[in-house]
Amino acid sequence: MKHLKRCLLGLGLAVLAVFLGGTGLADPVAAAPPSSASSPPQISGHPAAGPSRAPRFVSIRIEHSGRALVAGETGFLKLEARIAAPKGSSGQALAWDPGVKAPVTLWIASSSGSGIAFLDKAHPERPRQHILVHFTSPPGNLAGPLTAQVEYSITSRTKAGKHSFWLDIFAELKSPQGGQVHDAGALRLPFEVDTHLRTKLLMLAVVAAAVFLFIVEWVRVDVVAIVMMVLLPELGLLNSSDTFRGLSSNAVVAIIGVMIISYGLNRAGLVHRIIQPILGFVSKSPSRLVVTFSGLIAAISGVMQNTGAAVLFLPAVRSVTFQKLKVPISRVLMPIGMAAILGGTLTMIGTSPLILLNDILPPGMPKFGFLELTPIGLALAIGGIAYLSTGGMRLLAKISANQSAYQADKGGSPDDGFVSSYPLVKGPFEIVVPSDYRPEPDPQGVAQIRRRFLVNIVAVAKSDGSCNFSPLPSTTLQPGLSLCAYGPEEDVRSFVRQYGLVLKDRPQAFKDTMFNPSLAGIVEGVVSPRSSLIGQTIKEIRFRETFGVNPLAVHQAGHTYYQELADLPLQAGDTLLLHGTWEKFHALQDFHQNFIIITPFEQEFHKPEKAKWALISFLVALVMMIVSSFYFQNLPYNPIPLSVCLMVGAVGMVLFKVITISEAYHAVDWRTVFLLGGLIPLGMAVDQTGTANWIAKGIVLGLGSLMSPLLLLVVLAVLSAAFTLVISNVGAATLLVPLGISIAHQIGIDPRVAAIVVGLGVSNSFMLPTHQVNALYMGPGEYRTRDYIQIGGILSFIYMSVLVVMTYMFYL
Repeated sequence: MKHLKRCLLGLGLAVLAVFLGGTGLADPVAAAPPSSASSPPQISGHPAAGPSRAPRFVSIRIEHSGRALVAGETGFLKLEARIAAPKGSSGQALAWDPGVKAPVTLWIASSSGSGIAFLDKAHPERPRQHILVHFTSPPGNLAGPLTAQVEYSITSRTKAGKHSFWLDIFAELKSPQGGQVHDAGALRLPFEVDTHLRTKLLMLAVVAAAVFLFIVEWVRVDVVAIVMMVLLPELGLLNSSDTFRGLSSNAVVAIIGVMIISYGLNRAGLVHRIIQPILGFVSKSPSRLVVTFSGLIAAISGVMQNTGAAVLFLPAVRSVTFQKLKVPISRVLMPIGMAAILGGTLTMIGTSPLILLNDILPPGMPKFGFLELTPIGLALAIGGIAYLSTGGMRLLAKISANQSAYQADKGGSPDDGFVSSYPLVKGPFEIVVPSDYRPEPDPQGVAQIRRRFLVNIVAVAKSDGSCNFSPLPSTTLQPGLSLCAYGPEEDVRSFVRQYGLVLKDRPQAFKDTMFNPSLAGIVEGVVSPRSSLIGQTIKEIRFRETFGVNPLAVHQAGHTYYQELADLPLQAGDTLLLHGTWEKFHALQDFHQNFIIITPFEQEFHKPEKAKWALISFLVALVMMIVSSFYFQNLPYNPIPLSVCLMVGAVGMVLFKVITISEAYHAVDWRTVFLLGGLIPLGMAVDQTGTANWIAKGIVLGLGSLMSPLLLLVVLAVLSAAFTLVISNVGAATLLVPLGISIAHQIGIDPRVAAIVVGLGVSNSFMLPTHQVNALYMGPGEYRTRDYIQIGGILSFIYMSVLVVMTYMFYL
């Protein structure tokens, strides 16, 4: 009866242990010695519920525990029980109780999600998660070790790595005086699981297939990632519960938030407001332009997508080089684009691999704070910009000279646009009507000024800040008005002199509107063959009032007309040079079939009036990220992870009507989302199958005594740069982070060091136009692949050198 009560008590404790174990066991600990504390099982890597007392006098171990159990196989666990504390309270030796058939009885349990089960001899067809084990003592051996064995089976889907059993132990011992000594306790027994060699080879084949498809691009990379996501569990390489974990990961949600915030900042025109005041400073020399814009775009890329920052800077760079510096854009564009990539390393949200990094770290490894890698990123940005603004620009000058010679042979200029076909249309110019202006008998109306001086007044601003972007022909000059005009420069100056007006060197009233290439500009439109406007004049159509845009010139029957446009009947096929806001051109394109706009123009127009709310939304998200990083990051539970912080900013953009919810959906690059969602499971499979650890052991054994922490950093930096040239930087990170961490474990250094080198190293994508920023700037700069190899090759070497040195200094 006594033994039955103890067995029932043990069963209850075992059930409780299994319940507390949940779906997985935490990092194992060694079997505790007597009188020491051992922690109960943990659920999926979460902290233990609290310490449990180990037996005082008995210890349990697995014989030959150095050998890993193999997933997918069946075998026997050989357990050994010893009297670990041979002296009793009297100082004499303890012994097993000879009056008990089984001096040691224990319940051994495994978590339901571990894939490990025990086989009962009575019912071998029904594997169980816990089983009762009896240790019988052979005759005459009252103090030696007792042995027992348990048959087990492991499913092929069990994760490779360290696991643990939960033991509830009950022992009966005898003191030298013949008294009974009862001992009981609970502890965890660690063991290691590995996968079969064929599983690792299959995993390598899947990775090789994914890399091959990334390179040849027979199908889109996001499709490859989705295929990997659904294929891995079918091949037994990943638990089905982890298949879609990538889509709900912190990294994917954070990237969605970054995309929406970047779109909102762009729509509000905040970057343009930052650039506009320094245009006069940077227009003094190409080197000043490169240094200033490179530093600025690097800083902005640290808190928003570097691709989005590159898009916002492109119109300003094109305007300064073409209109002010009179140099080819190819001399300055590549360094600015590469600086945007460098700036993505400044914070943990600047680039996709860094956003992803914390999510692919093993459970229990400390996460990286928002600004933790900023010192290394700052060194990378400074070193890269220093090279690009000196040696890089000298190399680009030679490349640009060759391009100019080639364009001269073709009879064109690399910066010539369609506006160059209209030599009498220059501008914009800002003209101020003085407050003491007195109208003279000269023509005062917009239409009359156009006929006499060929000056097109396309916008009028009042002193109170109100602005008319398409003034009617009858609008007259009034004291205090500011005018935005186009026309031949000499004619504009003649008009200003004759009327006593002031021509501004720098825009003031229109700096955020008519002089903002992201808000307004010039396009060409063709009168469609079935247009209802055919045969009507611009005056009859009331063109400015009807369409809200300004006609600057009309090309008809081989001739270009700049004057008397109001009385010119339109014909099918006429080309009109039009000036207006992109918002008006969108409406013209969407709702009017009279014109076919043949010029590419900005697809997104600015809302300067929403700049305050966009800035508030962004700053709230930024403050939350800083608080999360410096306060909550090291706590067991973080209530505002990175994804929540960024989504708060994204929701603010919608609630404050900076963008609409439809625009928010449009802002998300769903290709990137599914690429990440598919590659995260691929990295998990490499780790769960033990493939990364297997390769790491092979590398360490192969290099032998040559392997050192510094060599590891160099190898990882080179591998990261090589992988990111042929596959996406996100794909390179998911494959190399588990490998680097495993090698770091093998040689006994902090595994976070390997994660840092890979996370930053995969941004070293300067040698080929595979990065989105390089691809974006390749067309406007008319660069060739060999140009990127020439400029980016040196930058890649500098990048790797700075990365290795800084990581070694800060973390080793």
